[in-house]
Amino acid sequence: MYSRNSFGSFYPVDSCIHRLNPIIKLINFIIIVLLVLLSPSVYINGFMFILVLIMMILSFVPFRYYLNSIYSLRYIYILIAILCLYFNTSLETCFVYIAKVIIVVEYLNILSFTTSPSETIYSIEKFLSFFNFLYLPVSKFAVKINSVIRYLPLYLTVEYKAFKASASRGVDYNNMNIFKRTKVFFEVNSNVKRLTSYHNKLIEDASELRLYDIKSQRTNYSTNKVGFYDIFFLLFHLVLIYAYLVEEGIL
Repeated sequence: MYSRNSFGSFYPVDSCIHRLNPIIKLINFIIIVLLVLLSPSVYINGFMFILVLIMMILSFVPFRYYLNSIYSLRYIYILIAILCLYFNTSLETCFVYIAKVIIVVEYLNILSFTTSPSETIYSIEKFLSFFNFLYLPVSKFAVKINSVIRYLPLYLTVEYKAFKASASRGVDYNNMNIFKRTKVFFEVNSNVKRLTSYHNKLIEDASELRLYDIKSQRTNYSTNKVGFYDIFFLLFHLVLIYAYLVEEGIL
């Protein structure tokens, strides 16, 4: 299920990004999402883009895997450009919006490529452990949240492969008019959604069956220590938070 040749899933190589503590990774991701939602700054979004690019390089995952995800979102970029043009938005702001989409998608890809499902669920479970006093099924929630986090990278993977398979069977998208291309796009994506849900369900079931008894505590996981790279990347994310607060005049 998690082969080296199947992007959108865990890519098992030894890198400093793979060795990061999964809880620190989750905290960093939450920081990035908050900054993407809150900060309109070109500089902060630019630094986040550079940070994501550095993490992509340091992950030792083939760069084409990341590029395929960027290519799969080409219609989203076009839609953003059309909306910016319609609302008379500046070109700079338009690029910021596109950068925000790439930042979130590629950060999700980094999490999927460099963190096994068991480690992801472990980090989510630890993060939600505060709610144990409410007797909530935290472990089960962690499995569900892991499925949500991995859904988009998996969706882009399946979509890319579906269009590539259609092209190999002789479907020429370049010679289609816009209406025919739109029709084919929605037809293919209906199957993509179904296949993505199916594969995501397999990952969820495997996580529950192999690693968990959802009615009790987790029984199989390895605890990762916090090392130099964890502190380094966390500090970098915190600096971005500080820069946002300074820019907004809060500090």
